[in-house]
Amino acid sequence: MESIITVATVLTMYFNAINSNDVNYMYNGDIEDGKVNKIEVYERNDNQQMEQKMEYCYEYDEQGRLTSKEMLSWDEAKKDWVKNSRLTYKYYKNGYNVEVSHWNAEKQQYDLPQEVTLYRAKAPSLTTVKTYKMNEAQDNMYLTSSMLVMEPLDNRLLAHNN
Repeated sequence: MESIITVATVLTMYFNAINSNDVNYMYNGDIEDGKVNKIEVYERNDNQQMEQKMEYCYEYDEQGRLTSKEMLSWDEAKKDWVKNSRLTYKYYKNGYNVEVSHWNAEKQQYDLPQEVTLYRAKAPSLTTVKTYKMNEAQDNMYLTSSMLVMEPLDNRLLAHNN
């Protein structure tokens, strides 16, 4: 299973966002050596002025795969970005996990993941996707959704097998 969350994927998402026709949002990206490090999102208010809304910070591993996407919200009272949540990507031989954690302002750290989605390759062009959520009352995770994703087979692979 090839990783689909690479530097190129994040860069493509950024360019798609800035080229969208939605005039209520504006995006400012910090791109260095072809990597998107940060994207600031501005929203048009009722007075037609742009206000800071969200900030996304990205981290990558040595293979150029996304390892973390942190979301921050603008706090108008503090005039500063405040941590909101984080997606953590963990890669394995047959797939990857995406963990969702929320910022705990009292503890000044991210809580344990509240949701985890597992993507696992089962065969060429066949992936299982399972999402688990935290049940805090029982201190365990439970399955909330499970699906099988089938991608079209490559025409070259079909021709080779005939």
